[in-house]
Amino acid sequence: MYKRDFDLLLASKNIPRALFLYGACEYQLSLLENDILSSWGEGEVLKFYFDEYDFKTVKAYLSQSSLFGDKNIVLLKLEKAPSQKEIEEFVRLCEKNDINHLLFIFYGEDAKAKDAAKAFGKSFVRVFKPNPNEALKFLSSEAKKINLNISGFVLQNLYSVQNENLSLAVSELPKLSLLNKEITNADIDNLVFGMGSVELETFINKLLNGENITNLYKTISGSGSIDEIRLINAIQSHLYQLFLFHAYIKINGSFDAEKILGHPLPPQIAKQRSEMAMRIKIKTFGKLFKILTNAEFSLKTNSNLDKDSYMLSTILEMQNMLKSV
Repeated sequence: MYKRDFDLLLASKNIPRALFLYGACEYQLSLLENDILSSWGEGEVLKFYFDEYDFKTVKAYLSQSSLFGDKNIVLLKLEKAPSQKEIEEFVRLCEKNDINHLLFIFYGEDAKAKDAAKAFGKSFVRVFKPNPNEALKFLSSEAKKINLNISGFVLQNLYSVQNENLSLAVSELPKLSLLNKEITNADIDNLVFGMGSVELETFINKLLNGENITNLYKTISGSGSIDEIRLINAIQSHLYQLFLFHAYIKINGSFDAEKILGHPLPPQIAKQRSEMAMRIKIKTFGKLFKILTNAEFSLKTNSNLDKDSYMLSTILEMQNMLKSV
């Protein structure tokens, strides 16, 4: 069913105990996840993210009875669907016992979701990328929740800067609220790093992987799309995310991008971040941040610098640091 039809069911508090969600907007999937779990009420939630999925564990959990009448809730957030037989078994267990609940959120390609959806009958919801007006309504709603003073025109600019990725745009709102003033387009242009920039993302990944980035740096620098300070801030932001991944994995043994960053990432990017994060030692993070901080200070205080050459030497210094550990 479409989201608008499911919203009517949700409002009636009469939603199925086994649900399948998929589609092209991770922000809406996250909203639905929260609404569904809230509608089901209290219960122990067994969560599986991506490679953590294990059929026997889920089946055993849904096969057990509850001594205290609590609900058994399973939350699957996967980019690869289990076999049709396994999904059908989970749905059967939910139908058999009314304490069982299953929420399966699929992050893979929509074309690969159809078979999994069949196991749920009509109890599935597909979401689509919102049109600009719908995206603006979502952003306005989120801004009002935190009393952020920002106009619709500026919100449209924020959405555009984030390459129309609603999750990323929403995640910027709490940061902007720290300014404690009306947000302007100048604030967006100066403070928001467009995470959707494929070229810049590619550049940072190549930098951290020790690949030759001289020509790509010259391309980015020559385009005039980003100055040295914003490039440093972009690298710092990326490194900080990697540090958060590293610390979370060290503590928990696995990663959950939504808990780490406050918003989900495409599965393949989240996995890439986790792998890169674990290749960098904690002490090395500190050294890299120091190089970037010193570079930012020099660029802001020394008017005689050849900024382009200095920035390139800073990047090469970072690569040598990574190679030496």
